[in-house]
Amino acid sequence: MKIFDKFKNFSQALKKTKNSISEKFNTIFSSSKLDDNYIEKIEEVLITSDISFEASSEIIEDLRKTVAKEKELNPDKIQSALKKVVKDKISKDFPPIDFNNKKTIFLIVGVNGAGKTTTVGKLANFYKNEGRNVLIAACDTFRAAGTEQMEIWGEKTGIPVVVGKENQDPASVAHDASIMLKEKDFDVLLVDTAGRLHNKKHLMDELAKIKRTISKAAGIPPQETIIVIDASLGQNSIAQIEQFKKLIDVSGIIITKLDGSAKGGIIIDAISKLDLPVRFIGTGETIDDISEFSSEMFVDNIF
Repeated sequence: MKIFDKFKNFSQALKKTKNSISEKFNTIFSSSKLDDNYIEKIEEVLITSDISFEASSEIIEDLRKTVAKEKELNPDKIQSALKKVVKDKISKDFPPIDFNNKKTIFLIVGVNGAGKTTTVGKLANFYKNEGRNVLIAACDTFRAAGTEQMEIWGEKTGIPVVVGKENQDPASVAHDASIMLKEKDFDVLLVDTAGRLHNKKHLMDELAKIKRTISKAAGIPPQETIIVIDASLGQNSIAQIEQFKKLIDVSGIIITKLDGSAKGGIIIDAISKLDLPVRFIGTGETIDDISEFSSEMFVDNIF
């Protein structure tokens, strides 16, 4: 995918969030002079944009400290200061995904309905377009049509998919895929897992078994455990990440369905509150509608 296209998709995906926030800020900053309650109004906009009360309060506190240094305030200065405060808050120095081992394994987790399987297909295509030789393991064997859906993505992308029978042990599918990764000319393995969070112990045991199986069969453990969340669920998605973090060692986030939501503010909580990198965002329905996340681009497209 060309860099220009990635930037275009990124901006398009955040259009609803940007329009929602911009409209509210325009009301605050429409005149050349700020009223006495502008700080409170800014905080209200942040909270109604699906940024948590905690994160919004921290942003406002930092904004107060920043503007206190200014001798003369105007709407442009306030907006610039707010933009810098948010950018500083989410511009953390997370290490990039490590491909140095030549064989890289992603464990993709998340609740059913978040767009996990679709995201695996898009991510596989993304890495294929980068010149990597990708393999998919369809380990969501208990969900109706889960394997079939993953096979369809395999056909669309021309990427091989290791599948099992319905209700087959997911770890056995992960085992077969890990052997293929080790013995053949593949360098990326994407493992699509189940998302039955309502039975936490069963899910934890299943994911732990898959990780052990992969480590033994491939000779290396999964380097990345990425959780897929649905932006349209707002702060409930943050709660989902917190639940998964109690079960497994989550290393990053992919946020889907931003194109249909005005709730992009959850990205701020995902990074600042949970201290996790957002690796990708889903930017639409087609196979190329996935983009690497950029905190700088996010702020520039929102504020």
